[in-house]
Amino acid sequence: MTSTSQPPQARDAASRRAARATTVVLVGRGRVGRGLARALRAGGATVHLLRGQTTRLPDANVVVLCVPDGQVPEVSRRLDALAPARVPFLHCAGALGPEALACAHRPRGALHPMVSFADPRRPPLVAGTTFTIAGDVAARRAARRLARIAGARVLDAPLHGAGYHAAAALVANGAAGLATVGAELLEALGAERRDAERTLAGLLRTVADNVERLGVPAALTGPIRRGDVDTVIAHRRALRRYGQALAAYDAMAPIILRTAQAAGLPPGKARALRRLLEDA
Repeated sequence: MTSTSQPPQARDAASRRAARATTVVLVGRGRVGRGLARALRAGGATVHLLRGQTTRLPDANVVVLCVPDGQVPEVSRRLDALAPARVPFLHCAGALGPEALACAHRPRGALHPMVSFADPRRPPLVAGTTFTIAGDVAARRAARRLARIAGARVLDAPLHGAGYHAAAALVANGAAGLATVGAELLEALGAERRDAERTLAGLLRTVADNVERLGVPAALTGPIRRGDVDTVIAHRRALRRYGQALAAYDAMAPIILRTAQAAGLPPGKARALRRLLEDA
């Protein structure tokens, strides 16, 4: 009996050959476009990074629109006549489905990197992150190929829309917002601002590692997870001098408590914490 599986070296060689045979046009020179360009070039693909106002499209295997959400229909309509009908068009807008591309007579899809692109000059590493893809068969095949070249995982599901985008924004921007409050609090307690930011960044990396390895709710730690009412009381007392920090703590505590209950917090401890938080 023969096996169709390949050894890792053969798969790597095949991926490199596929990357070298792939030419990608990225339209939009903002943070997402630059970040994807860096990742795909590192993976071996030929990449043309063009402005959203471009009036030409080089020959390519796939065209990816990295323009703001509101520009996707107009830009795709304008570029539709510039590429052969067999070339898939993808967009990177998490809040929009494939139908936002105004080019119904070609393969079209959505490829949304679940990545926080904050610095256009130093984009984050994409390898190991997830690209959420949707669309028709040919478009999804092209999106999978790009994800493989970039070293990203694929979540193949028609999730794109306001709810999906809200989940991404809640985690990414919520974490940055909480880091702002935490950094301000550490600074008020005597730390240098950059030291505070780097300290919290290291903490966030360990949280992300726990979520990836253990999942939730198992990644949860801390006093609410333990049912430690006295420590929560001490936290709230200490934060009374820092109104915004206390407000953030009280806003997040019920969500943390619900996660702790899912992780196995005994009912009696959960009730005591709930009473404390409701009274607060």
